[in-house]
Amino acid sequence: MTNPPFATVQEAFLYCRDMDASLSERLETFANVARTLRPEMQEAVDRMVERLKSSSVGEAAPKPGETMPSFILPDETGRLVSLENLLAAGPVAVTFHRGHWCP
Repeated sequence: MTNPPFATVQEAFLYCRDMDASLSERLETFANVARTLRPEMQEAVDRMVERLKSSSVGEAAPKPGETMPSFILPDETGRLVSLENLLAAGPVAVTFHRGHWCP
């Protein structure tokens, strides 16, 4: 897929955010555009990803289809909830937000 020309990383982000594509495709598109617009930024991201891979970060995390270990975490309002209580109401999807700006 050919990416349209972008003047800024912000324009590229908005384009990728709104693409009718999988998350993987949107991230790959953004990374390719970022390499052109801000190569120093993308090089820093690439170095960080390599450090994480070489440290086996995430290897101990449950894989798709594996049972999730019991946990108690804050929900989007800050109230602590347990996996067991959530499962009592039905299937559970867990997402992690980077901060309060990412509801």
